[in-house]
Amino acid sequence: MAAEIKLSVHVRAGDTEACWGSLRVPVADGRMDERAFRREMVGFLRAAADHLEKPSDEEDGETT
Repeated sequence: MAAEIKLSVHVRAGDTEACWGSLRVPVADGRMDERAFRREMVGFLRAAADHLEKPSDEEDGETT
Protein backbone atom coordinates (compact mmCIF):
# COMPACT_ATOMS: atom_id res chain seq x y z
CA MET A 1 0.00 0.00 0.00
CA ALA A 2 1.44 3.35 -1.04
CA ALA A 3 1.50 6.16 1.47
CA GLU A 4 2.53 9.78 1.38
CA ILE A 5 3.99 12.32 3.72
CA LYS A 6 2.91 15.96 3.90
CA LEU A 7 5.73 18.45 4.47
CA SER A 8 4.98 22.07 5.39
CA VAL A 9 7.16 24.68 3.68
CA HIS A 10 8.03 27.63 5.93
CA VAL A 11 9.97 30.69 4.79
CA ARG A 12 11.64 33.07 7.21
CA ALA A 13 13.22 36.45 6.52
CA GLY A 14 14.61 38.02 9.66
CA ASP A 15 11.94 37.85 12.35
CA THR A 16 9.10 37.26 9.89
CA GLU A 17 8.08 33.68 9.11
CA ALA A 18 5.20 32.33 7.06
CA CYS A 19 3.99 28.93 5.95
CA TRP A 20 3.81 29.10 2.15
CA GLY A 21 2.12 25.75 1.71
CA SER A 22 2.96 22.08 1.74
CA LEU A 23 4.28 19.24 -0.38
CA ARG A 24 2.95 15.70 -0.60
CA VAL A 25 5.62 13.11 -1.30
CA PRO A 26 5.11 9.35 -1.80
CA VAL A 27 6.56 6.92 0.74
CA ALA A 28 7.23 3.31 -0.21
CA ASP A 29 8.78 0.61 1.96
CA GLY A 30 9.22 3.13 4.77
CA ARG A 31 11.30 5.48 2.62
CA MET A 32 10.49 8.79 1.01
CA ASP A 33 10.97 8.85 -2.76
CA GLU A 34 13.85 11.32 -3.16
CA ARG A 35 13.19 11.97 -6.86
CA ALA A 36 9.53 12.69 -6.16
CA PHE A 37 10.53 15.02 -3.31
CA ARG A 38 12.87 16.96 -5.59
CA ARG A 39 10.21 17.21 -8.33
CA GLU A 40 7.63 18.47 -5.85
CA MET A 41 10.05 20.97 -4.26
CA VAL A 42 11.18 22.32 -7.65
CA GLY A 43 7.56 22.78 -8.75
CA PHE A 44 6.69 24.47 -5.45
CA LEU A 45 9.64 26.87 -5.64
CA ARG A 46 8.96 27.71 -9.31
CA ALA A 47 5.35 28.51 -8.49
CA ALA A 48 6.44 30.63 -5.51
CA ALA A 49 8.95 32.56 -7.67
CA ASP A 50 6.30 33.13 -10.34
CA HIS A 51 3.89 34.40 -7.70
CA LEU A 52 6.52 36.77 -6.27
CA GLU A 53 7.43 38.11 -9.73
CA LYS A 54 3.82 38.54 -10.86
CA PRO A 55 1.59 39.16 -7.86
CA SER A 56 -2.16 39.28 -8.36
CA ASP A 57 -3.81 42.70 -8.60
CA GLU A 58 -5.35 42.23 -5.14
CA GLU A 59 -1.94 41.66 -3.52
CA ASP A 60 -0.36 44.50 -5.49
CA GLY A 61 -2.80 46.97 -3.93
CA GLU A 62 -4.57 47.62 -7.24
CA THR A 63 -8.25 47.19 -7.84
CA THR A 64 -10.07 46.72 -11.11
